[in-house]
Amino acid sequence: MYSGVTPTMVLRYINRMLGITVQELEISEEEIMRVVFQESLATFSKYFPYHFKESVTDADSIGGGYSNVYIIPNKDRLEIIGVHRVWLDNMNQFGGSLLPLVNDAMTSQLLNDFLSKSITPVTFQYDAPNMVTIRPKIRNLQTALIEVNAVHPKHLKTVPMNMRDQFLRLCLDDVLLSLYPIRHRFESYSTAYGSLTPFFEMVDGAQADKTELIEYWKDNFLKDSRAKRIWIS
Repeated sequence: MYSGVTPTMVLRYINRMLGITVQELEISEEEIMRVVFQESLATFSKYFPYHFKESVTDADSIGGGYSNVYIIPNKDRLEIIGVHRVWLDNMNQFGGSLLPLVNDAMTSQLLNDFLSKSITPVTFQYDAPNMVTIRPKIRNLQTALIEVNAVHPKHLKTVPMNMRDQFLRLCLDDVLLSLYPIRHRFESYSTAYGSLTPFFEMVDGAQADKTELIEYWKDNFLKDSRAKRIWIS
């Protein structure tokens, strides 16, 4: 579901919360969005990454004795964080042989039981910045589907609706942290409206608010339906 978050919307929110109509900010709008893209977006994506899927084949192998290492296609040139999941089709997992066509439930169940016992589980390892190692090695890999974790695109439209308010809160905190050293260096400054004294309350509380937000994410991000879980029985 589209949350309505865009760079323009984020900038307007920050300007409104900082009272841009009555007080000129010490940093430009370009610098504000640079903070959002470099700091806020990276922090948010660490806990709630953007997921996209790509297919790899033998053509994506790096070769040179590393036939199971593949370059991850990334046509949108996103910053990759890691690999979330890898799927191989049944033909690849069965060693490239054609599987028998079965029509009855009993034979199908027996075949699946046999495959679950005889097929080596698929494991993978992400190698920064854009490679994935898939084990076991598969000759003539036809297709592997890879789900990739990445930093959200700068258009910000991929920020989930249920995380919209928290993302905006993080952006505001990061901008306030950028204002902190400036405001504490200059107690007052001259503007077209005369000498102004900047307010410090929001700036001074930004680090504590950001820390509280991140701690909340650390305690709750496993509740996300896309988060990886390790089950021990």
